[in-house]
Amino acid sequence: MPDVLTTTTQVDPAVAVFYDKILLKRGLPYEVHDTWAQIRNLDSKSGNTIKFRRYSALSLALTPLPQGRKPPGQPLSKTDLTAKVSQFGDWVHITDMVDLTVEDKVLTEAAELLGEQQGQTRDVLLRNILAACASKTNASHGSNGPAPTEITKKDIQGVVKALLGGNAQFISNVKAAGTGQGTMPIRPAFGGILHTDLMDDLEDVDGFIRTANYPKQEKIMQAEYGATGQVRWLMTNLAHKDEGSPDQYKCMVFGQNAYGTTTIEQGNVKNIVKGFDSGGVANPLNQSASSGWKMIFTARILNDAFMHILNVTHSS
Repeated sequence: MPDVLTTTTQVDPAVAVFYDKILLKRGLPYEVHDTWAQIRNLDSKSGNTIKFRRYSALSLALTPLPQGRKPPGQPLSKTDLTAKVSQFGDWVHITDMVDLTVEDKVLTEAAELLGEQQGQTRDVLLRNILAACASKTNASHGSNGPAPTEITKKDIQGVVKALLGGNAQFISNVKAAGTGQGTMPIRPAFGGILHTDLMDDLEDVDGFIRTANYPKQEKIMQAEYGATGQVRWLMTNLAHKDEGSPDQYKCMVFGQNAYGTTTIEQGNVKNIVKGFDSGGVANPLNQSASSGWKMIFTARILNDAFMHILNVTHSS
């Protein structure tokens, strides 16, 4: 006679789901748009607008000096660029019942989420300002059909020529070839940012060098994916993308001193936590707490000739 078993069909668990208190890791994008920024701070109580100034180059003195006579000389000229700071921020509101009944450390987790939000917000704000650069071209040497085309070596060379023609300076030093197998020398380079969607197209560019084949590994930048000629590319899914048919991407390439960012001294990013015992008569029963952040920020393109945008589509 078979045993009569009592199984979970007859007696099911009161709590049918086990909750793992170790929270899953969130996927986070690289925040790279301020990699080559000039950083300037406004002194507190000094207004909300910063002024950048650039002097114009003098014209060349190609005329021989008259004997015994001085040349007429040249006046100095300058260009002033201003940027007005703005304040940004966000917060979450948590009740005491959430704190008492939920297994997670909700306020701690909220602070981490808000920190991630703040960093990505700043990166996208800066990206959108840089996307307005006046120096730009459409990729035209690809084979995928639409205008612009996919990124190619010839299009990248066109960007490099435009930057050099505008007297932009490289942002990295020469890397000599290493002794490791397969390493290649990296020439002086401009810095580029492109979207992760374009990873395969970048790899297909003639002469592309992966970071694994750089002669020296200790100077690789955050999110750096590889180099093509005289551009070293950083990759992020926060790079500029205009969705459409097809999607279009702004690949940004920078020389030195192309743009600047600024905040007000002592008014940069602040994390603000209000506990359950705060709020006075607005929180008489200690029923709520909050966590938030605020920051003051602005950015300005300082010289359109020192950066260039290459508009591209994907090859497929």
